[in-house]
Amino acid sequence: MTTTYVDLRSDTVTRPTPAMRRAMAEAEVGDDYYGEDPTVRLLEEETAAVLGKEAALFVPSGCMGNEIAIAVQTDRGDAILLDRLSHVAKVEAEAVTGILGRRFLFCDGDRGRLSPTDVAAGCGNGSEAGRPRLVEVENTHNWGSGSVYPLEQLRAVAAAAKERRVPVHLDGARLWNASAATGVPAADYAVNGDSVMVCYSKGLGAPAGSAIAGSKAFVREARRVRKVFGGAMRQAGILAAGGLHGLRHHRARLAEDHARARRLAEAVASTPGLSLDPAAIETNILIAEVVRRPDRFEDLIAAVKADGVLLYPFGGPARFRCVTHLDVDDAALERAVAAIRRAATRVLAG
Repeated sequence: MTTTYVDLRSDTVTRPTPAMRRAMAEAEVGDDYYGEDPTVRLLEEETAAVLGKEAALFVPSGCMGNEIAIAVQTDRGDAILLDRLSHVAKVEAEAVTGILGRRFLFCDGDRGRLSPTDVAAGCGNGSEAGRPRLVEVENTHNWGSGSVYPLEQLRAVAAAAKERRVPVHLDGARLWNASAATGVPAADYAVNGDSVMVCYSKGLGAPAGSAIAGSKAFVREARRVRKVFGGAMRQAGILAAGGLHGLRHHRARLAEDHARARRLAEAVASTPGLSLDPAAIETNILIAEVVRRPDRFEDLIAAVKADGVLLYPFGGPARFRCVTHLDVDDAALERAVAAIRRAATRVLAG
């Protein structure tokens, strides 16, 4: 008998809804390499419009999108100023430093969020050759438990970078979540980045795909670099249709994920042996720590799995992440709460 898990490891595990599957099956397609896929073009146009940018480019993954944006706006040997726990640094470092030959200049932001002081200090120290050529920001911030940049802070960071003639790249893999949580239009966040990456395969529930957006000149060069990276696609409209359906129909419902994440955070915080601050949960990500018997952390994760719930070890030796998403309804959330509490009582006692 196959176990049906409540999967809280990530919002990337979502499956396309029946309506999304129909849209994908019926998608009009062409050869995207030649710019002839009408569904891809429509997704790019609508994404650019939502973000307030001149143009956008469909790419296979958010990681590739970030890496293309970095490749377009910097040269080999250049430095990038960013938070040390940013996704680009934690997950994409091998590509950025090893393949692209860029360097990192790290800041210690507030739950991943840089300040204009960080930018001024990072861009003002050392010789001209050592100054960063790109500032990278992430909204929401994965390792910051889905923390959202206050709009005025993001504007101040962008202004500090512009004053020093340094472009800004916005990793907006979960920008849709930031917008849903605050009511701030995505374009109001995106205007602060010379380039921005957004993801369709997380909160929007598509099976694959992201986009990078910016000026027409940026996207022309990004299209060339996408080919260099092996990311040119053919009849990609089948995938683009999933992203287009999510863009049109799934952004408003993200508030449901955020409400469930807060309920889960309160339950975890009240469970003996576990620790987190529910007040810090702004969107759909929470990171909890095992504070009683941390040596039994792996046993806890295994016990919760045996009870039908998947958690993700993340952010430290005794920490786990939970991410609410399209496939986690109220009943699934209650299953998860019960499983975590049972496992903590059994495994962490003594």
